Amino acid sequence: MSNKTSWLKKPNSSKMRLTTTGLSMLGLLGVAVAAPGCSEDNPLCCNEGDFQVGGTIELEGTSGVALQAVADFSAIASASVDDLTTACRGIAEGLDASPEDRAAAEAIEDKRERMNAYCNLAVDQIGVFTAMVSVSVDFQPPQCSASVSAKANCQAKCSGSASCDIKANPPTCEGGRLEVACSGSCTAEAGATLNCTGSCTGNCSGKCTADAGGVECAGKCEGTCTAGGMAGGTGIQADGTCEGICEGTCEVTAPNVQCSGTCEGSCDASCEATANASVTCDGSCDADFEPLRCEGGTLEGGCEVEASCEANCDASVSAKAECTPPQLTVNVTGDANIGGKLKAVLEANLGAVASLRGRLEGMAALSGTFVGNINADLLSDIKVACIPVVIQAVGEAGQDVTAAFSATGSVAGSLGM
Repeated sequence: MSNKTSWLKKPNSSKMRLTTTGLSMLGLLGVAVAAPGCSEDNPLCCNEGDFQVGGTIELEGTSGVALQAVADFSAIASASVDDLTTACRGIAEGLDASPEDRAAAEAIEDKRERMNAYCNLAVDQIGVFTAMVSVSVDFQPPQCSASVSAKANCQAKCSGSASCDIKANPPTCEGGRLEVACSGSCTAEAGATLNCTGSCTGNCSGKCTADAGGVECAGKCEGTCTAGGMAGGTGIQADGTCEGICEGTCEVTAPNVQCSGTCEGSCDASCEATANASVTCDGSCDADFEPLRCEGGTLEGGCEVEASCEANCDASVSAKAECTPPQLTVNVTGDANIGGKLKAVLEANLGAVASLRGRLEGMAALSGTFVGNINADLLSDIKVACIPVVIQAVGEAGQDVTAAFSATGSVAGSLGM
């Protein structure tokens, strides 16, 4: 099973609980919060325009960055609890959890406790089925990409400047790949292959969209597949794949064949820009370039800003990271009816659990620092009435991340993932 260790990491929940408790004490301020009839200019009311979970914050400076981080982090954390509840409910219902147990879980008012109840039911029912059949899960975990421009824009707000020059202060992608848009030639570091979307001067493994004449193909062809090629391909195969020449887009190209066109995948030489477009790659660019995203790692560096504001930027960027769906296959041996049902239910719901775990792993790593950064001094520029609202949102977010990350680990662990 690949990447098994990453599934078992736990956030520093004790640190989060202690810090959140301290923040909650600040929330005991005797001020009013948003209520029906509150006017926008009433200093005793915290309205949606002042702060809203998931909203856009107009306030500039470090206080504005802190509020935006809370708004982003809290919204994703809360949505993760909802999404995981849906996935665990699907597994529990699909694997025949009793109506009484499901009704009891649904009746729980606290959303985190309801999520845990459904996920516990899911784990129990997985155990019932795996006692009757053997199951294994092959998967490639989701890859999450953090936006370089989003972090640069946030760092500019931290410093109070109009912009953060990411070319003069390029960030790094620790443990992952930093993708750039390159207007020249992009070459892999130390002779390794590179991810490329452009013209590959060597062999392309992935997708190749051919120029005139087609491309030698040994995989799925989106276009016309005919016989021919170095391997003597016979054209369309019984399983629908192409062994021959693909006029269109081939996934995957034949071994040791260059892609005469646009490669989207791994290139073992250099990736060249065309006259009309830059290439996207994760190697060394010999011309003008623009950093785009950090995939599968931690985005670090860039413009120098105060540490607490930097941490809030990291929290916001991590929460809004784009995550690819995991590649996941469930293999079952034993009773065909029982195994078929287990396979169908898991393949319908386990991808959501894996995707959430991939996103929450990054958020969990930042939660302790993020929660500790939000304090009354940092929020001194906002309306006093909003301080307890923000503090409560921070506390809820920390608990949501901790609970949801732990629950995804329970479900994954029940399948040996």
